[in-house]
Amino acid sequence: MSAPFEHKDGIYFGLDEAIYRQDPALGSSDHKLLAQAPEAYWHGSHLNPARVSDKDTPARALGRGVHKAALEGSEAFKRSFVRRPDDLERLTEKVRAILAPRGETVLSGEHYDRAALAAGMIRAHPDLANSLTSGYPEVSVFWTVEIDGKPVRCKARFDYFKPRAIVDIKSIAIKRPLPFKVLCLRAIRSFRYGVQAETYLEARKLIPDMIRAGAVFGTDEPEPRWLDMVLAARDFAFVWVFWASDGPPLVWSGSVSPTNPLLDDARSFVEQARRNFVNFRDRFGTGAAWIEYEPLAEITPEDMEAAHSRHF
Repeated sequence: MSAPFEHKDGIYFGLDEAIYRQDPALGSSDHKLLAQAPEAYWHGSHLNPARVSDKDTPARALGRGVHKAALEGSEAFKRSFVRRPDDLERLTEKVRAILAPRGETVLSGEHYDRAALAAGMIRAHPDLANSLTSGYPEVSVFWTVEIDGKPVRCKARFDYFKPRAIVDIKSIAIKRPLPFKVLCLRAIRSFRYGVQAETYLEARKLIPDMIRAGAVFGTDEPEPRWLDMVLAARDFAFVWVFWASDGPPLVWSGSVSPTNPLLDDARSFVEQARRNFVNFRDRFGTGAAWIEYEPLAEITPEDMEAAHSRHF
């Protein structure tokens, strides 16, 4: 297994998503796994030589389409995505080459139309009119923290970065007849999206020092005046923008600032994840599976209660 490429600490503009994903630094999903199931983290990480490659899915392609259309506009969306004809029964490689000669992503008619509709609803939201302008899409940040004197590399990828906001676009399926806001808030809690907000805001706090140190990289570097605005911003927030992947084309948005008490639990979660990473790396190394055996014991009522607690 070849060693994955590790980026220098800094902020990167225009970095390809595939290259970002190849860097083994810990992302927000890694933090969520490490805090609860380090063995699952190792199994899916670059440390596992038998790791199954992450395959694309129609749902992921739809999400990328919404991101492209909402963040960069309809013309950018049309350059990167094509609509599969409704009467096409089978998408062979030959047909794909004809439909997408420049490697565009082919979406089903339903998904293509949904991506355009969802992006239009996001951009039409009165409170979001200025959230997706005067900034940069797909900005990556790499940084290093120390846990008990040992380095832990971390990473974040902002959907859209403005001097005073990190905008993150998420899809949600309407599975229950509840107000859309309630569904979104439940998703934040159920999927621990606060962990992402906490790590991304941590990265945002470090960006001024990165700018001063000249650690700004990429093919799409912003103008010095824009970077000065980032340096001058004293207040900033993490902004969720949820869009419905089915049913009515609903949109809901909410934000959290660094001092929001809702992030207290996420902060503890992040700290636990990093301690687990260092602990398991020290105990098992990087070449063996991070698996430890639980001793055989009588199951107690307390065990059952703990297994159903909010902690998990």
